[in-house]
Amino acid sequence: MKTEPSVKRHSLAASMLGVVACLGLTQAAYASGFGLRESSADALGNAFTGGEAKAYDAGTVWANPAGMALLQQNEFDGDVSYIGPSATFSGYNTNPLTGGTVNGVQGGNAVAPAASGALFGVLALAPDWRLGFSVTNPYGERTSYPSNFVGRYQSLVSSITGIDFDLAMSYKFNNHVSVGGGPVFEYFDARLTQALNVPVLSAATGQDPIADVYGSDVGIGYNLGILYRIDNATRIGIDYHSRIRHDIMGTQRITVPTIYSALSPATAALLNAGNSSASTTITMPDSVDMGVYHQITPAWAVMGSLQWTHWALLNSIHVTPTNGYPGTTIYENWRNTWFLGIGTNYQLTDRIMLQAGFAFDESPVTNSNRTSRVPDANHYDLGMGVQYKITPAATFDFAYCHVFSPGGSINSTASSTLPTPSGTLIGSYAISDNSMTAGVTMKF
Repeated sequence: MKTEPSVKRHSLAASMLGVVACLGLTQAAYASGFGLRESSADALGNAFTGGEAKAYDAGTVWANPAGMALLQQNEFDGDVSYIGPSATFSGYNTNPLTGGTVNGVQGGNAVAPAASGALFGVLALAPDWRLGFSVTNPYGERTSYPSNFVGRYQSLVSSITGIDFDLAMSYKFNNHVSVGGGPVFEYFDARLTQALNVPVLSAATGQDPIADVYGSDVGIGYNLGILYRIDNATRIGIDYHSRIRHDIMGTQRITVPTIYSALSPATAALLNAGNSSASTTITMPDSVDMGVYHQITPAWAVMGSLQWTHWALLNSIHVTPTNGYPGTTIYENWRNTWFLGIGTNYQLTDRIMLQAGFAFDESPVTNSNRTSRVPDANHYDLGMGVQYKITPAATFDFAYCHVFSPGGSINSTASSTLPTPSGTLIGSYAISDNSMTAGVTMKF
């Protein structure tokens, strides 16, 4: 059956606008699923292990607010992190419009380095009551490919930020049991771009329209913890971070090359009609953490952590454009994950404490659902750090962590539910990371 040109044009427009809607909001959820563990230098030095039971500095506000009950002084901790990840693609992208492959480059390191900060504070209200706050950056990603990347029809730029503001109180029932908790206010935003593969025009002109999308929201959750001190040397902590729902309104904009208006005014008009907004609901995962801390000798301590994160909440995401176009359901199929780690501290002198840790951090992304926006894989974290007591009230911390990863393969299109012209990105990613954190602790 012959299809009329007008039907072809409207089918093309619906397909491309569907891709834009998915890009704008479901991919924001994808990037937000790439969590950042970097917070304090103390946490990095032990490879993010034992925080649920350490309870010896203000970082416990986030790791387990019940631990505030064990702090004997008011305290403020400030930390700055440098995160230097590497994710390098090797492969090609099929071009369904030509039957061949997309011309372009591999792209080099896709993940830009970034800085992150954290702030923690604890105040004593009464002998058994503590008030605390924290500002952390638990989600973040800066992925960028050149405009001639072979996978440009899947993604170009992904800029994701999640910032949590946590308030908490703790109460010590007795020398063994304390509890703590409070609300978490989470700011989330994302900017994402990709090129659109337009039949005939992309190949004929060598120019692609660029879809650019931004969305943000503030959601509210909570953090609850309990700490059990078996004796003066050993304690166990359990912490629960709730899921946080974000009702996101995004703005999508398509930049159309000028030459398109001259060659095909109808196509240019249909692309420009894609300038709209769309909404979706995304739920950041809840997690359950358990940690143990044991002081073997006055100088030597060991610790461990086990964490479960509910990433399977990102199973499917429903996108609703506000310009009347049909909604879209995207199936992400992320999996729940486990984190397991061990660490140690050694008090070398009265002023110097050395730290080390090793952890396995499972990724929600597998070979079956990896994308160029989140080219993640399982992590093996090796951390080391040093704390130097400048004065009885001031301590300087520095830590380094290297992330080993086996990387993984990719076989991805921009959307699995629409007949998009994005093609299939096929190949593999090599992944690693180097992070450093410096911090200062003040007690008064």
